[in-house]
Amino acid sequence: MATRARIGLELKDGSYISSYQHWDGYPGGLGYTLIDHWHNYDKVEEAISLGDASSWRYMVGQKIDFDNRNDPLHDVQNCYYGRDRGEKDVGPKKHLNGVCLLDEAFRSGEEYPYVLRDVGKGDKEQYEWFYTTDTNPAKEIADMKPLEEDAINDHIDMLKRHLEIMKQRKAA
Repeated sequence: MATRARIGLELKDGSYISSYQHWDGYPGGLGYTLIDHWHNYDKVEEAISLGDASSWRYMVGQKIDFDNRNDPLHDVQNCYYGRDRGEKDVGPKKHLNGVCLLDEAFRSGEEYPYVLRDVGKGDKEQYEWFYTTDTNPAKEIADMKPLEEDAINDHIDMLKRHLEIMKQRKAA
């Protein structure tokens, strides 16, 4: 089952662009990938500009066979519905403001909207990821929570569960 997400970027003019992401959209999955590999504004803008994706990994990558999951590139690069599967009408969305982005996400049934924002002071750019959930939705971008600590803690919990399952298998 998919955990759907929307990945957004606050543009320098105050508007937003975003795209849908299908798999593992929870903070310990996609959220952790975002904080670990996606802090560069230009890289995030390039990735979103390719539109809706099945998954985001560590890099934008190149055109691949969408259905060939044996290709090792599926583990390291983003996989897009348009570029890699040839679907139409799956490009990025442009939003006048953050309220419009959040409305788009929740109307579309996405559980986790994420937004990369410049939180730097003055001319110094410093980008940080924020998120909200469909169970406790923010009404405005300013109300979204910082992602980093929650993503790390959720990822650690996932790893602990995996270790417990390994111990149970060995004991059986």
